Amino acid sequence: MRILANLLFHALFFGLALLALQWTSLVPVRYAPVLELLPYGLAATSILLAVRFNRSRIMYGALLLVAAYGCLHVWAPGLNKIQIGLLVNAVMLFLPLNIVLISIYTERGIFTPAGTARLLLILIQMVGIAWAIHTSHPLFAQLIHQPLVPDLEISHQLLGEPALLAITLGSAVTLTLYLASGEPFRGALTGALLLGIYGATLSTDQVLSIAVLYSFAQAFLLLTLVHESYRMAFVDELTGLKGRRALNESMNKLGSQFVIAMLDVDHFKKFNDRFGHDAGDDVLRLLGSKLKSVGGGGKPFRYGGEEFTLLFSGLDAAGAKPHLEALRAAIAEKKFTLRRDGRRKKVKTGKKQGTNRTPGVKVTISIGFAERNDSNKTPESVLKAADKALYRAKRKGRNQVSR
Repeated sequence: MRILANLLFHALFFGLALLALQWTSLVPVRYAPVLELLPYGLAATSILLAVRFNRSRIMYGALLLVAAYGCLHVWAPGLNKIQIGLLVNAVMLFLPLNIVLISIYTERGIFTPAGTARLLLILIQMVGIAWAIHTSHPLFAQLIHQPLVPDLEISHQLLGEPALLAITLGSAVTLTLYLASGEPFRGALTGALLLGIYGATLSTDQVLSIAVLYSFAQAFLLLTLVHESYRMAFVDELTGLKGRRALNESMNKLGSQFVIAMLDVDHFKKFNDRFGHDAGDDVLRLLGSKLKSVGGGGKPFRYGGEEFTLLFSGLDAAGAKPHLEALRAAIAEKKFTLRRDGRRKKVKTGKKQGTNRTPGVKVTISIGFAERNDSNKTPESVLKAADKALYRAKRKGRNQVSR
């Protein structure tokens, strides 16, 4: 569902860009210079935020797009017809191929050897292309118009076969990677690439149309950065549950009747010692998925470590307890199948392991909960009461729900 939601959002945003393109003729002349500068402002914002949050791929994407737009907006109007052809073909080689690389890259940071090397690769290409076009180098012109598949007789008024191939492969690869991973950033790259390609194929006198397309392309990346920043701040990466900061905000929005439950995995340290920390992470992920489907409208959060929190708004203790008991029982009855690899410790069964999985591992949880009452009137005091109840459940022998 999350992948489908992201896909729908990117499709709608792309459609909005095409719709806005139809309105460029309605823009008053006095606002045209502002619109032409908008891609630069959005790129600067993306790059500054990317540096702040150390998100190198966002920075590379914004840099590629603003370089392409700068070529079309600033450089192309002063070139002759032959040089414009070289420039557009160069942009259509430079943009798709580098976007593919960014789609493949894993996040390695900006101020690292890998981050610096990737940035230098982009800058070297930009300098090389600028020199080749400025000098109208014959070798570069030959490369741009080199027929790759003569039998197919592929032709385009402006673009040569190398550029057409780069566009086709770049679009296909980025879209495939996005659909395979569901990563919002790759979806944004795909949309930005398609808008950038469209903008580069327009006539250079359609300045406002090019500015609109590249503004939306930059906005794709900027919105993704905002989304990633939100997830970093509010969502736990391991379990996919909302984290401590989101819990604090949700507690401030609770009404006059609510229940807060604290729970954690019993003997989790011993479990990690026996099966390894990767297996422990698997258990936390599985527990997180179970908490998402808890009854009674309970909202789950990862409190920290192996501890989780549930908020029940509009329920009292009697109404919340059956749902907590059902959760405890469901975890206790479930057999977890843990994947093993070379980083995990072998299970100490004394038997030869013939598969890469550990079947039938059981874990239990202890739960403490409290409701708002005359003694505990604030969410913070109810949370502390739930934490004390959790320790009572531990003292009773674990695998318990205690109030």
